[in-house]
Amino acid sequence: MSTNDQSTPAHVFLHFAPIQIRFNDIDIMGHVNNSVFQHYFDYARLQYFRHVLGRHLSWEKETLILASISVDYHCPVHINDRIEVATGTVMLGNKSIHMVQEVRDTESGNVMASSRCILVAFDAAMNCSIPLPGEWRQSVMSFEKEVSLKYG
Repeated sequence: MSTNDQSTPAHVFLHFAPIQIRFNDIDIMGHVNNSVFQHYFDYARLQYFRHVLGRHLSWEKETLILASISVDYHCPVHINDRIEVATGTVMLGNKSIHMVQEVRDTESGNVMASSRCILVAFDAAMNCSIPLPGEWRQSVMSFEKEVSLKYG
């Protein structure tokens, strides 16, 4: 694992969520278990949307569901490390939001893990994907400095 090996594209992150490492996050090897990183990424995405949209997503109506995710681990995270998750949107599709995230050491700036994911707008009541609501699209585009648009 190399701290210089970063798989996320060059992105200027504007949202950061501090993460508190819990004792239960640590595995027998003495570092945060790889499965726990997904919790960190999930938490940071929720905080991102709360900040960008100005409210929590509704789980009963229009929401977002995770369609795809990949995670690259660059170096171990230990219980006394101070970390945060940087989150950003890189592309908006008709129904999708493409995001990148990095778990970073707040003291050294090293990227400990990186992730790419695709979220799909979803109507929970109708149980089907929907076009990305215009309000969400505008909020993300206003917050992020650079977002690609993908239609089709």
